[in-house]
Amino acid sequence: MNNYYVQNRVSLPEQHPNQTGENNILEPFLDVETVKHLKKKYIAEVQERLPMYFSADKRMKMQSLTEEQFQQQGLPKEIFWKMVEFNVSTKGGISFERLPSIGEHLDYLASEYITYKMRIERDFESEDQVAQLAKLDEIFGRGFTRMSNAFIDYVGAFFEKNEVVGESALMEQSIKGIYQYKLAKYGNFVLANPDYAFIKGTPDAWLERDSYFMGDILRLVIAKIDENRIKIKENPYTTLELNAVAAFYQAVQRRLANQKSTSVSEEQLGIELGFLGMKLEMLIQKDGVSPELASKMETAYVSFFNYKIEDINQRQEETKNNPYTRNREAFSELNREMVENWAKRLRNSLQEENPQQAFEATILSAYNVFQEKVQQVSKLERYQEQNDWKTFYEESPTNNYQVELPDAFCYNALIADWNKFISEIIVDQKMLFIKDKFKK
Repeated sequence: MNNYYVQNRVSLPEQHPNQTGENNILEPFLDVETVKHLKKKYIAEVQERLPMYFSADKRMKMQSLTEEQFQQQGLPKEIFWKMVEFNVSTKGGISFERLPSIGEHLDYLASEYITYKMRIERDFESEDQVAQLAKLDEIFGRGFTRMSNAFIDYVGAFFEKNEVVGESALMEQSIKGIYQYKLAKYGNFVLANPDYAFIKGTPDAWLERDSYFMGDILRLVIAKIDENRIKIKENPYTTLELNAVAAFYQAVQRRLANQKSTSVSEEQLGIELGFLGMKLEMLIQKDGVSPELASKMETAYVSFFNYKIEDINQRQEETKNNPYTRNREAFSELNREMVENWAKRLRNSLQEENPQQAFEATILSAYNVFQEKVQQVSKLERYQEQNDWKTFYEESPTNNYQVELPDAFCYNALIADWNKFISEIIVDQKMLFIKDKFKK
């Protein structure tokens, strides 16, 4: 059993994490009308699925009950732990696509933990209660560790490799601190508001053992509280900042990290690194990202920038010296200044009055310079007709979003990727780019 979770469970009622701000969000928060409306809507929706709905652990026993019977008898108290663990792994787990939403995963784990904890303390006694709570700690402890490790193995490792030493430990500390804070927040809330779903003494009292319902309502009740920017003392990063570093890592992985071709030109690489720089610019300017973290992200960007050039140059050298290479003149080091120039120009497009116009103009300039070199019949492999730029403005697929495969390098993909990033991470509608606006 994980002692970290046992300690949280035992001392939960007394926990009040330190935080800044005038309002203490652990004070009871209850919008009565909102909860009643949510409950009514929830029950109306599940009526269509009776008796197959409810928590999966009830399905077998629900098959033989009528709606009137389960309202009279209530739902069985047994907990189907296999399904609980499945939900913790799926809803509470974290994938590459969901890395920038780690706050939502932590919120799910904490609220579900408290939901089941309440249910166990209400329905079980003595040794049975101890055994059930131990099972709860085991499953949620394992789920949290798996999620935290995944984040650190991806995001933390990336920053460590790019000259930001010690970040894995800081991120791990932040994730644990935020989770502990959420456990205390939900724990204190349900202690102050045990009937937060307004079902006791009503015909809907049978829903008290429906953990799906109770967990959903618990999260929805306090969803109005914006805690992403709340700084917990002794915690390096807020949820918003963890989301930001994950979004940056994700942007690197979209294409650049897995790009291995020796035919990448200075113009193309400059545009791709500049596109990454645009995302970085939006992230470090986001309200709630500290100057210290912004500096670390900038350091990681510069380090990765240098790595990309060095990696391609190394591949150029290895191919050139390969005894089976016939045309060795086709391979040479990249012009670093040229790559830096295009990257800087594209990143600076965000400072212009019309960012999309500047974005398109810079890309078109790079495209034209590349085409001129091709037409001059360059000997270099990267300036031949068969290159990524050849189909850049054609109707290419947008994104494949597979970690192991680089996204297509084309105009449509950049626009779609940018808008997805703005909509889901930055949440600033005025920074969206208009699709199909540009006509070459």
